[in-house]
Amino acid sequence: MPLPDIRLDDRSFQDIVNEAKALIPRYCPEWTDHNVSDPGVTMIELFAWMTDLLLYRMNRVPEKNYIRFMELIGMGLKEPVPARTRLTFMLTAAQPGPVTIARGTEVATVRTGDREAIPFTTDEDLLIWPPTLRHFLFSSDGATFTDYLPRLQAEDEYFDAFQRVPIPGDALYYGFAENLSSHIVSMHIDCTVEGIGVDPKDPPLAWEAWCGDLHGWQRARVELDQTGGLNQSGEVMLALPPSMEPRVMARQGGYWLRLRVLQPRPRQPEYSASPRINLVRTEAIGGTAMATHSTVIQGELLGRTTGVPGETFTLHHTPLLPRRADEYVETQLDDGTWVHWEEVSSFRDSGPSDHHYTLDGVTGTITFGPTIRQRDGSEHAYGATAGKGLGARMTRYRSGGGLRGNVGANTLTVLKSSIPYVASVTNSEAATGGLDAETLDAAKMRAPQALRTQDRAVTAEDYQFLAREASRRVARAYCIQSRTDGVSGSVPAGTVELLVVPIIPADLQRTQATLQPPPDLLEEVRAYLDDRRLLGTQLVVDGPAYVGVSVEASILVRRGHSADAVRQAVTHRIVEYLDPLLGGPTGDGWPFGRDLYLSEMQSVVQSVDGVEYAQDVTLFQVDLQLGTSRAAGQRVTLPDDVLILPLEPVVTVVATER
Repeated sequence: MPLPDIRLDDRSFQDIVNEAKALIPRYCPEWTDHNVSDPGVTMIELFAWMTDLLLYRMNRVPEKNYIRFMELIGMGLKEPVPARTRLTFMLTAAQPGPVTIARGTEVATVRTGDREAIPFTTDEDLLIWPPTLRHFLFSSDGATFTDYLPRLQAEDEYFDAFQRVPIPGDALYYGFAENLSSHIVSMHIDCTVEGIGVDPKDPPLAWEAWCGDLHGWQRARVELDQTGGLNQSGEVMLALPPSMEPRVMARQGGYWLRLRVLQPRPRQPEYSASPRINLVRTEAIGGTAMATHSTVIQGELLGRTTGVPGETFTLHHTPLLPRRADEYVETQLDDGTWVHWEEVSSFRDSGPSDHHYTLDGVTGTITFGPTIRQRDGSEHAYGATAGKGLGARMTRYRSGGGLRGNVGANTLTVLKSSIPYVASVTNSEAATGGLDAETLDAAKMRAPQALRTQDRAVTAEDYQFLAREASRRVARAYCIQSRTDGVSGSVPAGTVELLVVPIIPADLQRTQATLQPPPDLLEEVRAYLDDRRLLGTQLVVDGPAYVGVSVEASILVRRGHSADAVRQAVTHRIVEYLDPLLGGPTGDGWPFGRDLYLSEMQSVVQSVDGVEYAQDVTLFQVDLQLGTSRAAGQRVTLPDDVLILPLEPVVTVVATER
């Protein structure tokens, strides 16, 4: 896409001629013949032609001037974005006391002959507690509970885990004294072969943890299940979610984990009799921690300050990741004490006594506040100047980020330093989200919008642009007018609702979960916009809702084309056209609130090379929460805050053209 063309003067040849003719009555009223044959008009056209040439050359702004213009409005290249994933640390054995895995623990991929190891560091301390089971309850409705703990403590007494004939909603509730967030727990359960009727490899059961009123019950990932749906004694290994919260149930407080009977899927076998259990022994055998593609550098010395305003230093390792609260510059006074300096985005609001500096994450350049001469000849210091001969250092920073950090699952296996009681580490899911530093061409593309916005959120377009400025993890942002739901009452005046769609890798499956922005991204966008919104504006940042769309199509294949290849091409084209990030008529994501028409989808199928004609195309609208679908007829209607989530289409080749 070409760079925006800055026109300093947009007048054309004819505009200049008309402007000159309009001035004739004012300066030369006796000149009344304005026809093109008049010699005076010929002179006007000659000078208009010469002026047009000058304007043309003036409007050709050199690239260097364009870049300087971007610097004047405070633009810079965006820093790289690191890939992130969850690391699973497994212990050598269950420990009697807590095990701590400190923040900054480094794990890397295996180094090969032609590829350097890719390091990741943990973002938080991981504390693994030995669990203590305090409560064991049963309920079929989540309101009335029966205490099963006395039965659990009785030896050789097997009892029904659920009702005699289990129904969906029956659940066992395990109450623990410790917060088991992000733990890998092993549940050793004694069972007998009584839970008949289910497929041992696919029982209608779900392990869930309570994560507070906001998130409710969240699924725990089942790493191993040797019980076959509670039909034999064995181990169940669970990876618990990272945000468990305490709750009081049946007047018993604790951190809760439950095993719930699900509504069977179509053709999924269900229980005809309740499984019977005896003892349950719970152990913590590991934990998970979020990790970022980065290398941690501690206490890098910058050198000695000269005491000159606007002094700069350069860090050794680039690019840098966004700094945290404990990552800053400090200078050492003569008495040995260290002075904390604060990083700012610009010196616009800095005064002579403010210990401020800027840090370019791409180049690693640290700049202290300058002193600028004012119009009246006085000098104003934008930020304090470090004294002469002081030692300066960066307490801590992280270097990394980029596309190379998007490594596959189970590739982060090398623990760079030994940790007591830790046997192994790996990433059960691929690391995603890594982006290289912004290119100059990409920065040029957003310069006109940055100039219009002026770093202030007023219009809907301002909010959408600034949301993408807040984080490079934002793929799309859409600002809508908040609505009234008819039940809760009117939305307060001045409320702005912003919907955010995150960037996800092209090869990652589009699901309702992967397309929802993570909480830290929503908070990052909200904090950025809070500093730029109008006073009195209430801001709501959330992810969009999704409606599933499935397409069934019957096609006739053109002669000379492979039926299987054409069918795959049609399937790919349907999913691509409905994609919330890359679909739609313009290829930049399905538009918010735009209806999908049956005739439109017929045209999409018909346009695929090798399709002679689409014999039959049907749209189905799918409720992603309930899993139910219905024929949509002539169109799928979408509200403003809803996007399409394409489901796997069903394409049938009815015949090949003879």
